[in-house]
Amino acid sequence: MYEQSFSDGFMKVSMPENGVFHVCASKTNDYGVSLLNKYGVLKGTDETSLYTVDESKENTVISDSGYTLEIEEKEGSLRFKGSKRQLEVGVSLNREGFSLSIPITKTERLFGLGDETRKHIMKRGRTATMWVENVVTYGPIPFLVSAEGWGILVNCTYKHTYDLGKTNPHEVMINAEKGNVDFYIFLGDSMKEIINLYTDISGKPIMLPRYAYGLTFVCNEEEGARDLLQNCLSFRDREIPCDIMGLEPSWMETHYDYSVNKRWNPEKFYLPYWKPENYNGDWSFFFNLRQLGFKLSLWLCCDYDLFWYEEGQKAETKEETRSMAGAEIVDDHFAGNAVIMDKVTVPSEPWFEHLKKFVEQGAAGFKLDGALQVMTHPDRLWAGKYHDDEIHNLYPVIYAKQMQQGYTEHTGQRALIYTPSLYAGTQQYAATWAGDTGGGTDTVPYVMNMAFCGHSNASCDLDITYPEGIHFGFLMPWSQINAWRNWQHPWFLGKEKETMIREYSELRSSLFPYLYSMAHYASKTGLAVARPLSLVYEDVPEFDDVLNMYMLGDSLLVGAFDMHLTLPDGRWYDWFTGDVVEGGRTLDYKIPQGKGGALFAKEGSVIVTQAPKAYLDEESKDKYTIHIFPGEAARFELIEDDGVTYDYMNGAYGKTEISVSDLSEKGLTVQVKKRVVPNGENIDLPKEKGFDVILYQIQKPKKVTVDGETIDFAYDDVKKTACFSIAEDMRGKDNICEILI
Repeated sequence: MYEQSFSDGFMKVSMPENGVFHVCASKTNDYGVSLLNKYGVLKGTDETSLYTVDESKENTVISDSGYTLEIEEKEGSLRFKGSKRQLEVGVSLNREGFSLSIPITKTERLFGLGDETRKHIMKRGRTATMWVENVVTYGPIPFLVSAEGWGILVNCTYKHTYDLGKTNPHEVMINAEKGNVDFYIFLGDSMKEIINLYTDISGKPIMLPRYAYGLTFVCNEEEGARDLLQNCLSFRDREIPCDIMGLEPSWMETHYDYSVNKRWNPEKFYLPYWKPENYNGDWSFFFNLRQLGFKLSLWLCCDYDLFWYEEGQKAETKEETRSMAGAEIVDDHFAGNAVIMDKVTVPSEPWFEHLKKFVEQGAAGFKLDGALQVMTHPDRLWAGKYHDDEIHNLYPVIYAKQMQQGYTEHTGQRALIYTPSLYAGTQQYAATWAGDTGGGTDTVPYVMNMAFCGHSNASCDLDITYPEGIHFGFLMPWSQINAWRNWQHPWFLGKEKETMIREYSELRSSLFPYLYSMAHYASKTGLAVARPLSLVYEDVPEFDDVLNMYMLGDSLLVGAFDMHLTLPDGRWYDWFTGDVVEGGRTLDYKIPQGKGGALFAKEGSVIVTQAPKAYLDEESKDKYTIHIFPGEAARFELIEDDGVTYDYMNGAYGKTEISVSDLSEKGLTVQVKKRVVPNGENIDLPKEKGFDVILYQIQKPKKVTVDGETIDFAYDDVKKTACFSIAEDMRGKDNICEILI
C-alpha cells in the first residue's frame, strides 16, 4: 500500500489485482473502514500485485503490468492509464463527505448503476441517486462502467448522487454529503473485462440450486395446505413443468410476523401438535410435497437488527470495531444506554437461527419481501452504534448474506434466496426479482441494468395473463409466477393460455442444460445470462436504445413485447419456425401462432437441450440434444454438477466440450469430447448420456461418420435438417463426427 499527502489531506492507494486500483482519502490519516469491506461483502482488498512506485519525478507513478496511476500531489488529481484511454479523477474532501470528478469524451457511453431507472440502459446525460427506495429504486448499485475501458465502484453506503454529464456534458460528478473517499478503479479492454474485475471485488454471481432454474409458483394467500397440494397435483396432472411452490405471509400464525417466534398458521397449515417442532414426516404436507417432486419457498419480512451478529463476528476475530466517540446525537432515542432500538431483535441470536426448523421441515427457498428492508429508520441505531443513513443501503446486502450463509452452514447446500432489494455485492448471495412492479416492459431494462453490474440472477413476476408476458417471463435467468393476491393459476386462465404456459414451461425445461451452463459461465466471469445488446456488441451505439431485445446466454436472442426488432449482423435461426433471417437490419417480426415473442439462435452456435421434465431433479434416461446452427466455427461447454452444493467452486463439476470446425463445401466436423472433472475427484454427477445431434439448414449429407464408422442419419428435405445419434455406449471418449456434404 502506498500513502502520501495532498492539498485536502491524505491518500492511500493499493492494487488488489492487476487492472484494479483501490483509492482512499481522508483529511487525517485515519481513513476508516467501509462497512462493505468490514463485513466481507467486498473481497480482494489485500494487495496481491507486485507493483512499483516511482517518486523520482514531479508526480508519483504507481505501475503494474501495463496499468499505471499518476498522483498529482498538490491538486489530489489522479491519472489512471489502461489499454484504451487515460482516465482522470479529481478528489475533493468536504466537511463530512466528498466529490469526485471524471472528465468524459465527446462520444463516451456510460452504463451500470443498477435499478436506478427502468427507462434507459445508457446513462449519459442523466442524474442518478444511490438510495434504496420502495418501488422507485429497489436496487441502486454504485458501479459505473464506460465503453471506453474503465469502471468505478464508489465504496460508499451513504446516499450519493451521480451527475452523468447532465450539468456539464464533458464531466461525471459524484457527490456524497457523508462518507469517506473510498473507490475502486477498474481498467481493461472491454466492458465485459471491467465487469469481470468488478465481480472479482464485489463477488461473482451465485449459482442457484438446480431446481431454481425451473418454474416457481407462488400460491394465493387464501390457500392452505390442501390447496397447496392440489396446486402441485394440478401442475403434474396437466403436465406443466414446475419445481417450487411458494407461500406468502399467511403461512405464519401472525400475519407479517417480523419476530423470531414464527409458527405455522394452524388453521391453514395444520401440523400434529404431538410431533417435534421441525417434524417433516408422513403426517405432514411436507412429505406429500416431496412425493410430488416439489421444493418449498417461504415468504419472509424482516426488521431485525442484523448488525449485532455482524459486529459479533468481527469481535470473534479480534478486529477492532469502530469507536462512536464524538458521534452526533441526532435523536433523543440515541442518548443514554437504550441501544436496542426495536422490539424484535435478540442481539445474542442470529436472524437465521429461528429459521432452521423450517429448513428442516423442507423450506429450500426464501422470498425476502421489501417490508421493511426498503424503508428508512431515522430514529434507530443499528448494533447500538451506526446511524440509519449509513446502514440503509447496506441492509439488503447483509440480509441476503446472512440468509445464504445461514442456509449453507446449516445444510451444506444452496438455496433459492431472492429479494427485490439490493446494493453492491448482492449478486454473490441471492437472486432478485423486480419487486411489486409486475412483469411488463419496464422490467426488461431492469434485467439489462442488472447485467451491467454483474448481477445475473435477475427476474420479475411473470405475467401470464397475455402471450407477451408469458414469453418474456419464461425466457429469464429464472422464472416465477406470483399468484399471491390473484387467481392466476394456469388452469384458471382458459385452455389457450394454459396450453401456452405449458409449452413455454416445457421450452424452459428443455433449455435447462444450456441455461445452467450459461449460469456457470456467469459465476466465473460476471457476464450475466441475460445480456443487453450494448454489452454483447460494445462497439455498436445503435443498440443503446434497444430495450426490447437481449441475448440469453451466448447463442439465443430474445425479442420481448415490441416486435420492431433491431437484429445484429449475421444470420439468425428462428427457434419457433426454423426460418433463417438475415441480420444487420430492423425487422417487424410476426409472432407465430401460440407464441408471445421472438426467439432466435445465432449462426455459428451450439445449444444443448434435454427432453422436458416434470421437475428438473427428476431422473431421466433420455439423451441430450445438440443443436448446431452452421455459419462459422462454434464451441460450447456443457456443465453438469450435483445441483445442490457449492462444491462447483472447487472444480467439482463435469465439463463436456462440443465444437464445430472445418466448415467448408465438403462438410463439417463435430467433436464431442469426453466429460472431464476439473478437480479429478469422484463426485455426484448425472450419468453421462448419449446425444442426438441436429444440424440446421444444411444440404443432405452424403455420409455421416462417428469415430470413423459410418452411421445412419435422417434428413428432412423441407426443414433442411440432418439428425444422427451418438449412443451412450460410445461416450467415455472423444467422439469425432464428420458430416460429408
